[in-house]
Amino acid sequence: MTDNQIRTQFEALEIKLRNVVLRYKDLQTRLELATRENESLKHTLADTLKENQELNKKLNQRVKNFKKSDKITKIAVNNLNSTGNPAELKEKLDQYILEIDRCISQLSK
Repeated sequence: MTDNQIRTQFEALEIKLRNVVLRYKDLQTRLELATRENESLKHTLADTLKENQELNKKLNQRVKNFKKSDKITKIAVNNLNSTGNPAELKEKLDQYILEIDRCISQLSK
């Protein structure tokens, strides 16, 4: 091999090595960005899970309250049978329905 051929091969090898180094640096930068994004997503997930747990607790409480209001409705119906005042019962039932609708709308948010 001549010196010129060796020099040409050496330059080609040097270009390939530079390309490898550039690609390595690019991949390293992309890895750092992905790692930061991953950490951010982990924090977001943790916050979302915590919020979900709080909403589930509220939902369970609302379900318990709803069951109580269902019992109250039964009591009101029994009172209607004893008092015979349908207007009063209708007003109470309307209030319960409005309260239930308000609870549902808050849960939907």
